Amino acid sequence: MQNLQYISYRRRTYTCVNKFEEVQDLLPRNAFMMMAIILIATDAFILLWYFVGPESIPLWMFGVTTVIFGAVIIICWMVKLRIRIEENTISVGFLKQLVIPFEEVIDHKTGDIGIIRNYSGWGIKKVSFKNYICVGYDDGVSMKLTGRRVVTVSLSDPEVFASLLPEKKTD
Repeated sequence: MQNLQYISYRRRTYTCVNKFEEVQDLLPRNAFMMMAIILIATDAFILLWYFVGPESIPLWMFGVTTVIFGAVIIICWMVKLRIRIEENTISVGFLKQLVIPFEEVIDHKTGDIGIIRNYSGWGIKKVSFKNYICVGYDDGVSMKLTGRRVVTVSLSDPEVFASLLPEKKTD
């Protein structure tokens, strides 16, 4: 099998050698723009109400909401889910990357996130589940790892990612 690199950014996948990479926005572009417009409009309304409203709103409320709304907009714009396969490791995460060596991957499933994220049939007791999912992605890959751990990742093309994972281990 030829090792190809698949790099996907904003639902576009690029092919190179020996690696996979996908970067997903925390919120889809339309949802992010709606959120930003609503927060900015709310802040503008608070400022307007300070000057023309029948009851005065303290000016500090405008300052506080501006800082809070600005922080929310910047965080949602900067935080991205990064999924990467390099050499024999998988790294996935938003701010802190979880690094998974191929040796720890026992099995994997692809499909609808709602179905595979609990890795059906493995039970809930003493199993650690980690889900790295962004809004707007319905499909993904769920990986069963050593140490009774399951990691689920949302992907734009889960079949490509799954094809680069090691084959199912048989004990």
